[in-house]
Amino acid sequence: RPEAAFARGVNVVRLRYLYTLVGGALVGFGGASYSLLVILGWSNRHTAQFGWIALAIVIFGGWHPFRVAFGAYMFGLLQAAATTLQQVMPGVPVQVFPLLPFPLMILTLVLFNSEWVGRLLSYLPAPARRAVAGILQSSPPAGLGAHFQQE
Repeated sequence: RPEAAFARGVNVVRLRYLYTLVGGALVGFGGASYSLLVILGWSNRHTAQFGWIALAIVIFGGWHPFRVAFGAYMFGLLQAAATTLQQVMPGVPVQVFPLLPFPLMILTLVLFNSEWVGRLLSYLPAPARRAVAGILQSSPPAGLGAHFQQE
């Protein structure tokens, strides 16, 4: 919470700018490494809408680094499975498999962030419900998008 940090003497505005710059630098390094090490150069539609997938993975992860990493690995696993499925199922059109991770990620977001999960959790015993809810349900940070006026 920005108010709590300010009460402890932290310059909240400076800290927000610092973290924005650090985040932007990390994104820049990630983009550079992607284009120099993974794709090996630039091409038209270079990222092919992967930014939306990255946003979906962050929402899926509930802004927790380990859950976001898990979501990213799951997306990578889906892409690898799509490549393998092309060899196993030659009768299916080739264009279907590279697109497979995208609707599956959208479906995962819809399922994990719906009231349906809450209704399913209500059938579990209380201790198990809390444990499973902590894993499945996510919420953004409380200070996300909140305006803070430093006095």
